[in-house]
Amino acid sequence: MIAPSTFVSLITMMLFMLIIPGCPDTRSVKHTSTPVQDDERIAQIRKSTVRILVDGKPKGTGFVIAEHGLIATAFHVVARTLPSQHMQAQITYATSIEVLFDDGERLPAIIHMSCIGKGLHGSIIRDYCILHVTTSKKLLPLRLGSFSDVYEGAPVYLSGYPLVSDRPCTAFGVVSAVWKEPVVSYHNQLIPEKKNNTGVALLDIAMNRGHSGGPIVLIGKTPAEDRVIGIASFISTPLDQELKTLVAAIRSYTEEGQSVVCSLELLQILWKERGGHSLFISGCISVDHLKNRVLNISRERPESAPLKKLIPFL
Repeated sequence: MIAPSTFVSLITMMLFMLIIPGCPDTRSVKHTSTPVQDDERIAQIRKSTVRILVDGKPKGTGFVIAEHGLIATAFHVVARTLPSQHMQAQITYATSIEVLFDDGERLPAIIHMSCIGKGLHGSIIRDYCILHVTTSKKLLPLRLGSFSDVYEGAPVYLSGYPLVSDRPCTAFGVVSAVWKEPVVSYHNQLIPEKKNNTGVALLDIAMNRGHSGGPIVLIGKTPAEDRVIGIASFISTPLDQELKTLVAAIRSYTEEGQSVVCSLELLQILWKERGGHSLFISGCISVDHLKNRVLNISRERPESAPLKKLIPFL
């Protein structure tokens, strides 16, 4: 008879293998770009993509938006929830943030002043955040586009640092659906918000935990025409409740019996669904709010003229 601890370990390992895909092979999908163009754009996207660490631990992804040290990410990557009165929680930001570049350089980062104070609320409900790092080297920024350029079937690249890998992964896919909805994107969920009309896109692309905050790049005719149109924001699945129940059963397991039976039944359901459906639906939110915030930064700074040389789309 298998020992209880061994049984739980086996279930956990099988579940991990079931729901955590590896880095997708971008060569398996055909599109109109030439191999040379693909190599060029992937190299640039990866060089501009960074890993975000909070309290010394990998938390998500970001990307360079200005060569003088501005980094964009999703707000929930750097968010911190503090207990408050009246059974409510206060959402703020982490104070220990670092950025890891593709060449291995690791730099401390701070929240840009445009995303704190009066700007904090907008960053939370739009799920974007601008970080600033101090560096003497010239960073390679990605160009920000417009969400209005997105269409169903549009080819896109996703770049990021999944938590299961120490290396950046770049995946190719297409936009499956595009719409605008009064929602807030926060912690992998779309929450209704009447006052907030947000552009949302579903993606036929593999996205893992750790990809949050990464760039969704709309592929142009040439690499020079590529534009960031979205920020990787959420992953959903029709099996959310089954997964939560399975995890709870494993965590609360103390002896062989009901918990084991429940786990086996749910694992069979997941395995069956795996054959006929994609377990996860990836999604991004519009880059427009981030772009508008960066434009405001350029207007508010007296040295905005040189700033225009540093931010590609200005």
